[in-house]
Formats: sequence, structure tokens, C-alpha cells
Amino acid sequence: MQTNQTNNQPTTNKRTIPFGGVLLVVAGIFILLQQFVDFEVSGGVFLGALGLFFILWGATQRKAGLLIPGGILSGLSVGVFLVEDLSNVVAAELEGGVILLSLAAGFGLITLLSRLFTEEKHWWALIVCAALTLIGSGVMVLENPNATTWQPIVEAVFAASNYLWALAIIAVGLWLIFGRSEAA
Repeated sequence: MQTNQTNNQPTTNKRTIPFGGVLLVVAGIFILLQQFVDFEVSGGVFLGALGLFFILWGATQRKAGLLIPGGILSGLSVGVFLVEDLSNVVAAELEGGVILLSLAAGFGLITLLSRLFTEEKHWWALIVCAALTLIGSGVMVLENPNATTWQPIVEAVFAASNYLWALAIIAVGLWLIFGRSEAA
């Protein structure tokens, strides 16, 4: 066993898995195989595999920065899989809402994974999750021909949100200009 000369502590020769290199090798093999073998991989499966790769990489390295693309890609993969591969399950007019709700689930997954595998707390992802859930649900209501009762309500909320978003952005800008300069 070696010792570190600055503090005489034993050092371990811990070898980490070079996930970036593994990803490139797997991608290269996949691309090479497609030249000789005719097989199709759907977008949902591809995104899911890529998302799982980032989740495993982030979990083993205990790095939340890798769990973020893993959660986003995994959530998006579910939506793409439902819309692309199980098109008989999801009605065509609901596809946009399904994609948004699946993406929302992916952002929710970021908070869960970061709490499980790291010391970091990524609560911000729940804000994105909530926003995407509201928008995705609204899109599904607006595009659903059977939801005639809720459509006028959702249309009014979406119309009002055009003004509310603008006011919120102005308020944050003013706070950054005036509120932060006084505290500094």
C-alpha cells in the first residue's frame, strides 16, 4: 500500500469506470453493426438506453450532474416510446400532452435520484416538473374532443398565463436590478 507523502495517509488505487469511454465504444459498435445487420431501434428505446447509461454513471460516481440528463432522457424516452412504438395506445391528438407529461416525470426523477445517490438536493427540478405537468395536462384537455367541459377553463388559464409570465419575468428582472444591489 502506498502512502501520500503530504499527510502520510494510506492511498488506495481506486479505479473508476471510464463511462464516457464506454459510451463511445458502445456507440461505435452499434453504428458499425448497423452497416452489416439490418435492425431498427426506436427513438424511445435509444433515449431510454442513453438515459439509463447516465443514471448508472451518475449513481456510481455519486454526481448529480450526470443524473440530470439521465432523468430528462429517461422521461422523454417514455413519451417517445408511447407515441412512436405504442401509437395504438395513445390517441394522435393526445401525443403532445403525453410527451410533456413524460418529460415532467423525468424532471421529477432528477429530484428522486439526486436524493438517493448524492448529497445534493435538486428541488428545482420539481418546479420544472410541476410546470410541465400543468402545461401537459392543459394540452391534453384542449386536444381531447371529449373534454368539452374543461376546455374553456383551460383556454382562459392559458390566456391569462401569457400576461402572468410576462409580469413574473419583469418582477424577477426588477428584483435582480434593485433588490440584489442593495443587499450587496
